[in-house]
Amino acid sequence: MGAGGGGGAALQVEAEGAADRDLGTAAEGAAAEGQGAAAEHLSASSVAVGAAVLGADVGSTSAGFSHRPGTGSGCAASSAWPEGMDPNSSFCLIIRLLGNPKKSRKEVSCFRFEKIIDSDLTNYNDLVASIVEEYAPAYLEVAHLQYYEEALNTFPEIKSDQELMTMFKKHSETKSVQMFVQYCDPSEPYEPITKYVQPNNKPSQDEDNYLQNPIPENEHVEKDKHYFREDVSVDESEDESEVEEDEEVHEPNHAPNVEYDREDPPMIIGSTYPNMNEFKLAIRQHAVKRDFEFDTEKSAPHRFTSHCKRKDEDDCPWRIHASTNDDLCTIVVRTNPFDHDCSSTNRKKKVKNATKHWICEKVKDWLIEDATLGADELRKKLKEHYKIKIHYKRVYMGKLLALKQLYGDWDSSFNNLYRFKSQVESCCPGSIVQIDHHTINGKIRFRRIFVAFKPCIEGFRVGCRPFLAVDSTFLTGRFKGQLASATAVDGHNWMYPVCFGVFDSETNENWTWFMQLLRQAIGSLLGLAICTDVGQAVMTGVKEVFPEVEHRECMFHLVSNFKKKFHGKVFDDHLWAAAYSRNPYLFEKHWVAMEEVKPSATAYIRKWHNRLWSRSQFSTLRKVDSVTNNLAECFNNWIKHYKSLNLDDFMDKARQLIMIMWNRRRKAAKKLDASVLPHLKKRLNAMPRELNLEVVESSEIVAEVTALGGSGFRFVVNLEERTCSCRQWQVSGLPCKHALAFITSLSDAHIKNYVDSYSSVDTFRAAYAQLIPAMPDKSQWPKSDHGFFMHPPLLKATAGRPKTERYKGCSDKKSKRGKHMCPICKDYGHHWHNCKKGNPGDIAAMMVVRDPPKRKKKTTKTAESSIVPCDDGAPTRMCFPPRLAFLHLKSLEGTSSNKGKKAKCESGGSKRSGTGSNQLVALSIKTSMPNEQTNVPVKVGAKQKKKEHVTKIPMVPFDSPTMGTRSKKINPASPAMSTRSKRRLSL
Repeated sequence: MGAGGGGGAALQVEAEGAADRDLGTAAEGAAAEGQGAAAEHLSASSVAVGAAVLGADVGSTSAGFSHRPGTGSGCAASSAWPEGMDPNSSFCLIIRLLGNPKKSRKEVSCFRFEKIIDSDLTNYNDLVASIVEEYAPAYLEVAHLQYYEEALNTFPEIKSDQELMTMFKKHSETKSVQMFVQYCDPSEPYEPITKYVQPNNKPSQDEDNYLQNPIPENEHVEKDKHYFREDVSVDESEDESEVEEDEEVHEPNHAPNVEYDREDPPMIIGSTYPNMNEFKLAIRQHAVKRDFEFDTEKSAPHRFTSHCKRKDEDDCPWRIHASTNDDLCTIVVRTNPFDHDCSSTNRKKKVKNATKHWICEKVKDWLIEDATLGADELRKKLKEHYKIKIHYKRVYMGKLLALKQLYGDWDSSFNNLYRFKSQVESCCPGSIVQIDHHTINGKIRFRRIFVAFKPCIEGFRVGCRPFLAVDSTFLTGRFKGQLASATAVDGHNWMYPVCFGVFDSETNENWTWFMQLLRQAIGSLLGLAICTDVGQAVMTGVKEVFPEVEHRECMFHLVSNFKKKFHGKVFDDHLWAAAYSRNPYLFEKHWVAMEEVKPSATAYIRKWHNRLWSRSQFSTLRKVDSVTNNLAECFNNWIKHYKSLNLDDFMDKARQLIMIMWNRRRKAAKKLDASVLPHLKKRLNAMPRELNLEVVESSEIVAEVTALGGSGFRFVVNLEERTCSCRQWQVSGLPCKHALAFITSLSDAHIKNYVDSYSSVDTFRAAYAQLIPAMPDKSQWPKSDHGFFMHPPLLKATAGRPKTERYKGCSDKKSKRGKHMCPICKDYGHHWHNCKKGNPGDIAAMMVVRDPPKRKKKTTKTAESSIVPCDDGAPTRMCFPPRLAFLHLKSLEGTSSNKGKKAKCESGGSKRSGTGSNQLVALSIKTSMPNEQTNVPVKVGAKQKKKEHVTKIPMVPFDSPTMGTRSKKINPASPAMSTRSKRRLSL
């Protein structure tokens, strides 16, 4: 074999195949006369005399390619050009098509065909396209053209129109060109043909034709049971080994295009199929369609013979034989004389002919639409379309095979990330694609990757509010890594992906690495806020890389941890209300209501959840008042259907999804001609229509707005500073209802003039001004020169079946009905001792046999074990009122002498300041740190000294969950009292 990657050997075999084709003509004639077996034997044995026949095709020059038109292999002579073609500019191309030497069989890695073209009307691209269209390559392969130059005994390569014209000029006298076309994978280096081994024209001793039997079919002893049904047992043992049904047979990649009905392929004599693999899939589909099974007698690369499986049971005569055509690739049905007369096999538990290769072809289209389809869903689809029930494992193996053919090999997908990096950097300069790897036992393995496109970075800086929601979700493919993302929000309150990355697990190191690259991408933004969950690793990453930003904590995760330990109506009424309170006074009011009922609950929040989670303490620079991390969850839900793809395909798919989003929103922005986004303008114009507010102007820019018929709270609105004492305008950037009431009361004021610039159309257009790059498929990505092969990461062994859905939290909705089956009524959702549908006698008998199940003790997981401590010495982000702040709040609500009014105020209604004004009074309380002790001096009187042994109990409202219904005595450790008591405890 020469340096051409098997080209010389391929040409040697092609020469031997020429003899097979010459003798194959006689074999086809014999088959037409009913001698199918003899024809098969002749075609298989004719290779032995190929070298003798080759002399008619190949000349006697040193390279063996001397050729003249009209002689040798039958190329058209100059006097016999097709009608309408100019003899002076026409050329006969004798093309030898070479398959990929790494994928093709050595026996049929080359075949020859002729092509007549006009040099004045043909260019390089048209010539390649005509060859590829007639003989299609394999997936992702490209064609390379060479020709033989007799004078220099070389094989120049053709890559352009100029080199093609040079080839025509060198062969202007002979009008015949020996060309070679080879299909190769572009990811592998192409090795051109450098030499050719000419076969010996003289017959050797083994190939001596002297006194050879002129009619060898007369000596063929195989029983012709193709056509005659006889009860004679014949030993059919041969030296050829049968190919297993699930064994993949590599066919030449230059199969011609042959059209046929893939849902109902014909099996009549003369039916043609591109290659042996296609024929095997077609006959299996034919068997599934006709409800029968077949057994394979002979399965070789050049022939296939099978008979009905119920040949012995039902005496079915069906039998088929197919073999290769002259090109040693195309399969032709030679024999199929009888129809089936056996019974259906559709209802069998095991369908033999539905192999994993057949399943692979059938499920490809479904996996292209949704690559996350599981084996169970594919089984249902196959059952619906083909009326057969296939075993789960076989469907799963077929799915894996289809995914491999569609998306490539999983092992090489990680090394392909460097090609993705090169492609992104070439078509979108300024983008950041950072790949990190490490060495384990001498192998370089993937570790993590970070991707941030330049349009996303610039759009975030100029068109989005300085707010990022950071979170991660798990991948569902073979690599169970974590997909981290940083998501912003545009003026339309739409999700805006900024960057994303993948690493193996959520560790401090990985999140710090991600945050460092995020800071490198977006820089230092004024007033940046980052919202995360309560995970230790992500919070550590924010603290180390972004120590100056406003770190917000997701309220949903806070409540999820809080409700594991604390319950009660007071928390239902005040916890979320405290988070949504924009005014500090309202926040302190809800906080005190919880603290006076359950001080341990507020102490828990002080200790474990001290990042910002209340709107009352959000900065006014961000213009984002969201208290949850739902923005990041939106990104996770948006990308979840593609998390099972190979990593290179996932990165490309994520880029494509962002590109589609950018294009859609950019088109929508071009249609807007107003100054404010239409949906915001419509909402703000509709809000003042049903307001019951009284506006009292202090000047043309300042006014007092009082709520009528309700709490009577009064707020101060300043149009010049765009502020309201409720703080909604400052935090959200949109005028609150108090500001709208003042604005609409003025004749020369317009609402659109008081909306923040982040909600303008110009800012929205700037966010999507730049284009996300369009990229070709991964087969055309440029080669990377990173100098090593990056192996996939080591997979962590996990117990049980791999998860594709996240674990449900305590606050998620769960199914009410379980999967436990009752042994009495055979129904689901209850146990036998609670069965209401079964026979009471059966339940009583079961009770005798089995003891009633013991009730398990309810164990509540402590909140401390499920959350992450933040007591790291850093300044406290959340400012809480002191523990005795509710005493000061009560003192502001009235004097202690007016007990009736005080009781009425405690029981419900609005709380106003002690001065009689409706204006909210802010508490002037010094905020303490979580670990700081607040000393409150208490003056002790003479009467109090006599009663020092009496433990004072804080006041408890009637709706407190700690109020007992049966207690008649006051327990100092548990301040509960009977509902029949007519007196309340007081301090």
